[in-house]
Amino acid sequence: MPSEAHTDPVYSEATTPKGVDNVPFFDESQKAAARQIKPNLIMYTSILVALLQPFQSGWSSSQTNLSQYNDTDECNARPVADDTCLMFPGHSKLEWTFAVNAWIFGGMIGSLCCGHFSDQWGRKKLLFVNCIFIIVGAVVEASVSNVWAFSAGRLIAGIASGTATGTLGAYTNELTPPHMRNILGLGLQISVTIGILFPAICFFFANTHSGWRYLAAFPVILAVLFLLLAPKLCVESPAWLLMKNRRQEAKEIIARLYGEENVYTALSWIESNTKPDTEQGLIQDGGKQESLFDPKYRLQLAAAILLSCAQQLSGINAVFYYSSSIFKDAGIT
Repeated sequence: MPSEAHTDPVYSEATTPKGVDNVPFFDESQKAAARQIKPNLIMYTSILVALLQPFQSGWSSSQTNLSQYNDTDECNARPVADDTCLMFPGHSKLEWTFAVNAWIFGGMIGSLCCGHFSDQWGRKKLLFVNCIFIIVGAVVEASVSNVWAFSAGRLIAGIASGTATGTLGAYTNELTPPHMRNILGLGLQISVTIGILFPAICFFFANTHSGWRYLAAFPVILAVLFLLLAPKLCVESPAWLLMKNRRQEAKEIIARLYGEENVYTALSWIESNTKPDTEQGLIQDGGKQESLFDPKYRLQLAAAILLSCAQQLSGINAVFYYSSSIFKDAGIT
């Protein structure tokens, strides 16, 4: 006669897969429990304050996009007429190209290097350090009288922008429950976009020989606000604390984010992302590690590459940096 199914709750508890410290693995029941969690205010303030930094990225990308700053004909004229070529009168087109694109080069450096320092120091601490780059870059840009020195300031500001945008995505994902990541993850792009918009509004009263310096200096305010607000309104990533084996600190942060009663549920989804590769199935039974170029990932990889290429080929970067000059050449002022 077949044996009856076990219904003893002690048996069920004993046979439920557990992680470290008896934390259940993130299965369907844990996913359902996660969707019922209502995060505390500290989670929202942590993300909102951190979004001050990608705002600087958008601001820096469009702060030079005013034709009166760099009109080629006006800057090449000798003598340079009053109220024309407002930034560094007489600069060449090559010098201006370097000044604009130094920020892009700095962004490449920041985005490539931030991952290492983020893992070494923590997300929150790296954002504090990044404020130094924001302030230094802004001060250099606002105070110099030479286009090449201005380019150096743009380079430093670019490093800050690349670091901010490269760190904020991970920071947001590691603070939010799985079902809220898509919504809150949009904050990064929204912050950058608003940062692009605001200089365009400020151009109405910054189109003077000194006005551009105020635009260049504005990121100092963003950095100071972050330095003042972040110590109390931002928390460190619990995922990073777990990665550094600082488990008790991670539990305390999770309790602040989601409440004491939800600590183990939160640990289940965080640890599902920090388990070794063998537990996640990234290394197969034969010891072979899966690759991004495996046939089953070809469609996703192709889609990612295509979307990135389409963004560049759309010419959107030219709009960010040169739309003012393009409209003026087209007779639209």
